Amino acid sequence: MLKRILYCLILSYQLLLTGCASTSNFLGISTIDQLIDSHQYQKALTKIQSQKPINQALLLQVTARAEKQHKKQIYKIDNLIKQKKWGEAKSVLNTLKNNQPNLISLPALHIKIDKYQNEEDRLLKTKRALLEADLLNVQLLQQDLSERILYDEVNWLSNTDNLVIKKHTLADKLLHLSTQALLVKDYYNAQKTYEKATDLDRKLTANEITDAINTGLSQQNNAAIDERKKSLIRQLYLAIDKENIEQILKIEKILSNKIFKGSEVDKALAKAEKFCLKSMKHLDERAATEYRKGHVSAAVNLWQQALKLRPDNIDLQEKLIRAKKVHNKLIKIHKSEE
Repeated sequence: MLKRILYCLILSYQLLLTGCASTSNFLGISTIDQLIDSHQYQKALTKIQSQKPINQALLLQVTARAEKQHKKQIYKIDNLIKQKKWGEAKSVLNTLKNNQPNLISLPALHIKIDKYQNEEDRLLKTKRALLEADLLNVQLLQQDLSERILYDEVNWLSNTDNLVIKKHTLADKLLHLSTQALLVKDYYNAQKTYEKATDLDRKLTANEITDAINTGLSQQNNAAIDERKKSLIRQLYLAIDKENIEQILKIEKILSNKIFKGSEVDKALAKAEKFCLKSMKHLDERAATEYRKGHVSAAVNLWQQALKLRPDNIDLQEKLIRAKKVHNKLIKIHKSEE
């Protein structure tokens, strides 16, 4: 009996020794290596710091690995945001929050995910509400047609009251979506939803919303014009550097429009003017040289190029007219000789 008891004790001891790893896992206790492998860096660092003396080399190693994993997961979250995978992005973010020692950038990321998710939701709701408004207008027209057809008959299937209630409810929803669009400076949808809302219910007309939309659209338009102006100026300077006369004339014509104004525009146009006058003078001199040599056809071609730069130059116009007359006479003489 005693031998059997001793044998059981020895066997239990052996099992305890060989199964210590599995026992620790069962009890929820993990080693530092296991914590690192599962990317639980916060727990790993806490465990290292609880040991005396602290293993500074291991501490630095785990901190470095945590930072590397942190950057990798942040990059992954940014990609998920671009793909509009909001749930997956939040899942990765929550895992990062539970396992990382560095949590500084995480709240901002959470706000970013919510912002873009809410924006997509707002746009979908706006699209749906606008479609519902179009459908409701058709339903109202159908109801009106039905009433005109029946005229003096009792219409037991009339749905007019329900449609009127639906009309006012939808108008309120559209007005709310209009104010939401204004908050994020989406003036296009703010205008569309507001117009639909007031079309359904004239009582909802609000001057402050109209003013806000008009002001926003005006600012947006001015910003677009300013951006276009800067782009044209950059293109003009580049065309001048490359001596691309055709491009210079094209951009110069656009930039001379009244909507583009300011000292930067004046400066760019002045530079283009200087370049064009210089090029025109050079072409004029070359044309005159060719004309004196008797190369009338070449002269005509060069004066035509010069006139493209400044079509209103009377002196060039007269030279070209004379050269063309001489050129035509030479052609007639050549034909008569043949």
